[in-house]
Amino acid sequence: MGTAAAIGAILALDPQTALAVTAAEKQAEADAVRNQLVSLKADLELAASQYYGALDAKEAAEASMQQEQEKIDQATVRIGQLKERLGNRAVSMYRSGPTGFLDFILGSSSFQQLSENWSLINRVNDEDARLVEETKQQKRALQDAKDEFARQKDVAAAKADEAAAIRAQVEERVAESQKLLDSLSGEARELLAKEQAEEAARRAREEEETRRRAQPAQPIAPNYDHGGGTPGDYSAVVGYAMSRIGCPYVWGDGGPSTFDCSGLVTWSYAQIGVYIPHQSEAQYAAAKRRVPVSEARPGDVLWRWGHVGIAVSPGGTHYVHAPDEGLLVRDTDPLSWSAFTHALQF
Repeated sequence: MGTAAAIGAILALDPQTALAVTAAEKQAEADAVRNQLVSLKADLELAASQYYGALDAKEAAEASMQQEQEKIDQATVRIGQLKERLGNRAVSMYRSGPTGFLDFILGSSSFQQLSENWSLINRVNDEDARLVEETKQQKRALQDAKDEFARQKDVAAAKADEAAAIRAQVEERVAESQKLLDSLSGEARELLAKEQAEEAARRAREEEETRRRAQPAQPIAPNYDHGGGTPGDYSAVVGYAMSRIGCPYVWGDGGPSTFDCSGLVTWSYAQIGVYIPHQSEAQYAAAKRRVPVSEARPGDVLWRWGHVGIAVSPGGTHYVHAPDEGLLVRDTDPLSWSAFTHALQF
């Protein structure tokens, strides 16, 4: 077909058909990126679990190192004390010499005194033997503690390397996702945003339906208490969390200037001296109580699978969170709020 004929064929297309083709292309473009982002999201959630697991193992190893160091210090001090006592005994025995021992025995004025002196010598010898044996035990304990310290040090280093490798992989994947988003045309980007919003709303409806079906025919007050004592009033964390508004989201970060969603929660609670693990599923497991979002108090952690925020107002309608890559810490996102399924109390 010649050039003129090709142009004629294009011009002959119905305008509505041409628009439909263009819309379909944009939709296909958005769908392709969306599918890749969904896959990336799943990978990131798995990576987060592995990353924080490695960090937890590293911290546990470091805590064990501290315990072993305390044992090393204690054994070292005790060995020093025992050596000093044994040294003093050796000096005393050297100064008295064999004649001193004989004088002590032969100088007894009666059989009873001889018996008492002999018993005293045996007790002294037993004490010397005990000191020697305790010294040996302390030296063994010292070596065991040093060996365990070295082992835990290797574990901590290995877990630190593992966490760093996971983080590097995640950062590479995040960079890839950003390139994907940057490659989208304006129209395709709008379609993608719309699809993501619809997907979040759909998941929220499904979660609500699942909870509704799980309720008994004759409703009773559910027991959300998971032990660990009475939850505290942690409304003070709100001010700390709000002070981070505008800070960039960075996967795996826990402040003070960059955060991911669970990192913001962990950091905010840490400011009032409360430790909460840095991973949304671990936070769910650590909560003393899990209540409906409608019962959230200021400072409670709003939770859904893969994301958390901090309630600013009763009921969680106003909250603060670190949303996602490329976004800043901000407060109140009704779409995200509708997807929270629990309020966690610590």
